[in-house]
Amino acid sequence: MRARGGPDANQARNVKMQTEDKALLAGMCRFIGIRAEHLAQLPRYAELCLARRPLLAKELYWHLLKSERESELLLQQAGCLDAAVERLLQDWEKLLRHPLDEARARQLSQAGEAYCRLGIGLDWMSGLYERVQAHLLASLAQAPLPEEAAAEAARLLRKRILLDQMLKTHGYQRGIQQESASCQQHLQSISALYSTLSGVTLALADSVDRRVMLQSVCDVCVQESSFNIAWVGMLDGGELQMTALAHQGWSTPGEEMFSFVRLDAGHEANPAVRAVRSRALQVSNDVRNDSGLHGWRDGLGGLDEGSLLVAPLLARQQVIGVLALHSRHCGFFDQTRLALFDVMAREIGRALERHEALERSQRIETELDFLSRHDALTGLPNRSQMQDLIGRLLGARHGGSQVAVLAVAVEGFHDINARLGYDGGDMVLCEMARRLRDAIYPFGHVGRVGASRFMACTERVDRVQALVDAVLRQLPLPVEVMGVTVEARCSVGVAVSPAGPCDPASLLRRANLALNRAKEQGGGHCRHYDAALDEEIHRLHAMRSAFAMAVPRGELRLYFQPKINLQTNRIEGAEALVRWVRDGGFVLPGEFFPAIENSGLMRELDWWVLREAVRQASEWRSQGQSIPVSVNLSAATLKHDDFLPLLNALLESHPMPDGFLELEVLESVTQQEAEQITAKLERCRDLGLSIALDDFGTGASSLVHLQQLPFDTIKIDQRFVRLLLDMPGNEAIIRSMLSFAHYTGRKLVVEGVESRAIWQRLQEIGCHDGQGYGISPPLAAHELPGWVRDWNLCGMDVHSINPAYVS
Repeated sequence: MRARGGPDANQARNVKMQTEDKALLAGMCRFIGIRAEHLAQLPRYAELCLARRPLLAKELYWHLLKSERESELLLQQAGCLDAAVERLLQDWEKLLRHPLDEARARQLSQAGEAYCRLGIGLDWMSGLYERVQAHLLASLAQAPLPEEAAAEAARLLRKRILLDQMLKTHGYQRGIQQESASCQQHLQSISALYSTLSGVTLALADSVDRRVMLQSVCDVCVQESSFNIAWVGMLDGGELQMTALAHQGWSTPGEEMFSFVRLDAGHEANPAVRAVRSRALQVSNDVRNDSGLHGWRDGLGGLDEGSLLVAPLLARQQVIGVLALHSRHCGFFDQTRLALFDVMAREIGRALERHEALERSQRIETELDFLSRHDALTGLPNRSQMQDLIGRLLGARHGGSQVAVLAVAVEGFHDINARLGYDGGDMVLCEMARRLRDAIYPFGHVGRVGASRFMACTERVDRVQALVDAVLRQLPLPVEVMGVTVEARCSVGVAVSPAGPCDPASLLRRANLALNRAKEQGGGHCRHYDAALDEEIHRLHAMRSAFAMAVPRGELRLYFQPKINLQTNRIEGAEALVRWVRDGGFVLPGEFFPAIENSGLMRELDWWVLREAVRQASEWRSQGQSIPVSVNLSAATLKHDDFLPLLNALLESHPMPDGFLELEVLESVTQQEAEQITAKLERCRDLGLSIALDDFGTGASSLVHLQQLPFDTIKIDQRFVRLLLDMPGNEAIIRSMLSFAHYTGRKLVVEGVESRAIWQRLQEIGCHDGQGYGISPPLAAHELPGWVRDWNLCGMDVHSINPAYVS
């Protein structure tokens, strides 16, 4: 909303005007070479100068009569010649009798502007000053004054008249500038009008979608003609449905727009109603004071100022919608603009008519094409369409990517038909299709390829097992049909394309073979045909087996990455990170976590990390180094019944001050997991531990879901921070998370600080805590105390940043 000027604004404008007037008067006085105290002496000679007032009046008469044009202009303003002369005489008496101050200087400048607007010529003004000055000097010469006094009076008179003339000329020049600006503005306005019409014409010609076309029209009106709001509403029953909206310099209009769309009784003052009923343009060039809008504009909010136009949009001689345009300026819609926007509304109506005809034709073609490629009962793709989809996925493979096909059979369907009839069977099939679609989307496509057989395909091979689990979990759930509860089993066969050439028919055949083998085991099973997937399973199993011996063999190492306050450089703690030493090298968690995350080995790893981190923190404290530590824990560990007893035992053997141990939980925990671990996390906080929500922004959790978790710290995932300088959208996300943390009383930690430039930008945004390779890579336990000492000595020196990442 736009703020209106109040008393303070008016006072500020007055002070500014007074300052400008004072500066103008002082500058001209310096130029002429006269001071204010000298000007104050002139009124002493006023009576002598005006001794021959009747003769001066005749001089003014003659000067007016010599110029017919100026005489007519002044007569129009004064009414008669005598009045015009009398007004001029009064102006000269003021010049002689009254001192010249800032207010009078402003009046003279404004008088010059008025002469400019009237069309009075500068040559006429100059001639007037010359004639009157000669008369006044002659009057002084005849006055009984000493020679020196007469000379001083003449000098003051000349300079005073020159000052008066300069002030009026200054105002005259300002009037010329205003006229020039007005002409320029008018030309720009005309140019904008034609640019608007051209832009709308292009939008109507280029857009193939009706909504896009109407949005383009609104955008052009706002951008080219500087409307603050442009919108299109289409008739839908008894009200207008807003279809397109564009605005500038305005928070998104809400209630203001609601006033326009009501077409029912009692809203006759609504110009949109009048436009629909009269099929004619409705214009208000002063919305606030337009009596015709009384009773309706109360809900307009800030739109009750300026000008408003509502144009009906006609197709096939029927009103199908309206175009509404709002300008901040009163009197905006002159005849030129009204004619243009009337033409624009007719063109939009014709374009909408063409779109409707095209849409009807396309709708019929689409329906025929759909029926040829989809199952009429469920609406899913048929066998032919699924084969085409698989072919496209296979053709789009690159970089070793694969395509997986799932063949799904609903078993016992003949019994269902026999029990419920074909109508009941169709209802069960439709429910199965819906469940299958929910289980597969958005990771793949689903089709019906037989009486009770479905097919799914996906290029997300990494999601195959999750999709299979979802299918086996959702499809067997009971179905309520015709008052009867029906249960059906299902079997799944999976085939994944090999690395070499593969055609859709072969992949379908392999998936069906796998499905048959699954059905042979009695239903409710899944079997994989793909040999490559079997190799992956073997690899993960081998890694899981090898990892099972990692702890007994002492192959795990714990590293610590420092966290600091980005604003003060204070060390806030360190995050514990595990590394697996295997075959002389490090295996990062991202490589072995997939192998163990769904097994008991993950809990074993979590407890090893937690015990080692607590032990190491206690050892540092015994050495005089108090470094808080953070430990990542999986939801499986937190959910387990022995979590709290084992944690209590650990803290009893290694007491930790409050806040010196932080547990990090991934944002991606499910709703069910959140419900299971919330009470335990609350208990951890009672024990003096803090809770951090790790990798914030990478999951799909809602804020309601997140609010269920009792966490103290938010850790923004490093993927947002690393590209902070390259992707402006990331900064917006970080700022929003910073506000979220601030208003919910939580601390924010940014991961991925890898350069000084990123660090500095995070400081400017207002982030406090951070970690990353730009500060320090993960350090071995024996290296961290030394790093802390070096860091405290270095302070904010650029060398305190990890040199390999300075940029």
